[in-house]
Amino acid sequence: MLDPVDEIKKFHKEMNKLFDGFFSRPSVKLLKEDGKNLVRKPLSRLMQPITDVSMKGASIVARFNMPGIEKKDIKLKVTEDYLEVKAESKKSKKTEKSVSSSLNRYYRIIPFPTRVDVKSSSASYKNGVLEVKVKKAKSKKEKSKVVKIK
Repeated sequence: MLDPVDEIKKFHKEMNKLFDGFFSRPSVKLLKEDGKNLVRKPLSRLMQPITDVSMKGASIVARFNMPGIEKKDIKLKVTEDYLEVKAESKKSKKTEKSVSSSLNRYYRIIPFPTRVDVKSSSASYKNGVLEVKVKKAKSKKEKSKVVKIK
């Protein structure tokens, strides 16, 4: 005969395994901002931008659709293994009768299919679309680079 308490304990143990496995994945470990884990922040405010990644010859091109974000609010990091995009926009509006505010946060990590040349990375932002270009690596170079957006 099955003991309901044993079944609940078994279920609890399995759920703990699932969550432990999820939070130990590398992509989740990278979800950090200012030393704090973003997973603990309200996820309703953390969005992944619509993204298109393509390979064009010796280059990788990634486009991120981030409407409502200004260029100055975007942080972009390129390593030889992945591309990391963070953006945050806070807006407040006051009228005689009310005050409203909004917060948009975008975060995305794109792993590269092959090692890239970090020094070759460039980025531009126009009409709400961030475009990042990097060349595939020929030899080992820098590990990472903070990219200035034009």
